[in-house]
Amino acid sequence: MSDLVREAATRCRALVGSGGSRPLGVLDRLAIERFASAVGAGADRRPTSATGRVSAHPLHVPAVVGWTGGPPTEGLRDDGSAAAVVDELPLTGLRLMGAGQDLEFHRTIEEGTAVTVETTVESVELKNSSTGEMLLLTFRHLFSDDQGQPLVTCRESLIAR
Repeated sequence: MSDLVREAATRCRALVGSGGSRPLGVLDRLAIERFASAVGAGADRRPTSATGRVSAHPLHVPAVVGWTGGPPTEGLRDDGSAAAVVDELPLTGLRLMGAGQDLEFHRTIEEGTAVTVETTVESVELKNSSTGEMLLLTFRHLFSDDQGQPLVTCRESLIAR
C-alpha cells in the first residue's frame, strides 16, 4: 500500500495550485428551510427585514457536497464518496476520510443567490502514521455569488490511504 500512497503523492503534488470553478445553482427557500430543519435551526426561517428574502444558515453552502440528487450507487467510489473535488485527482485505490474544515464567512446568503464554487488544491503532504503512510490533502473552496462576491471560504483537509 505504501507504494500506492507514494505514487499518488507524486501525482497529486503536480496538481498543487490547480483547480476549477463550477456553478452549484440557486438557493431556494425550500432548500434553505430543509437544511435549517436538518441542523436544528428551525425550518421556519423568517425573511430579513431589508430584502424580504430568507437567509440561509451559515453552514448551508459549505455543508452541501452536491446540489443534485447525487449519483447512483454504481457512480460512487469504493469508499462511498462522490465528492467532485476528488474525481480529478489520481487517488484510485485509496480510501478517503474527512480531516476537518476551516470556514470563513464573508456575508449573509439569501434565497435566490446563485452560488459558484472555485476549488484549488492547496497542498499535498505525505505523512507517516502508526498504521502506515497516508496523504493529507488540503483544498480551498471559495463560494461566491453571480457577481463574484465571496460568500464563504472553506479550507478542507482529506486523508487518503
